[in-house]
Amino acid sequence: MGNNETDHKKRSGWSKAFDIFLRSCHIGTASVLLGGVVLMVPFERLLIWHYPTIATGCALIIFNIYKCRHWLYQGSGLMAELHIALFWAVHVKPELMAPLFATALTVGVIGSHMPGALRHWSLVHGRIP
Repeated sequence: MGNNETDHKKRSGWSKAFDIFLRSCHIGTASVLLGGVVLMVPFERLLIWHYPTIATGCALIIFNIYKCRHWLYQGSGLMAELHIALFWAVHVKPELMAPLFATALTVGVIGSHMPGALRHWSLVHGRIP
């Protein structure tokens, strides 16, 4: 016990299922939100998708930090921070909402699917911790 690999395998069943559930909810709500933005649906009508997108994104962040305390400064955490920054940029440049949302989606996908060596690489440690 105490071995990271052993601990990971021990909790991988529920952990992986919960991760897939959260990601699916986040992708589903974010997709509808992005579609509404692209189709220029009034934002008031998109709030029903906006808030669950934020909630599932926050849940993913908390869950990832729970899984690995280094996550915030690893490749995947840094990509998530860029992903969030792009959404916040909408407050500065609302006329760029659709391109910023699409770029944020792209960053999120890349961050989730880049090779493990990059996803787990730590900015603080200069290696995979």
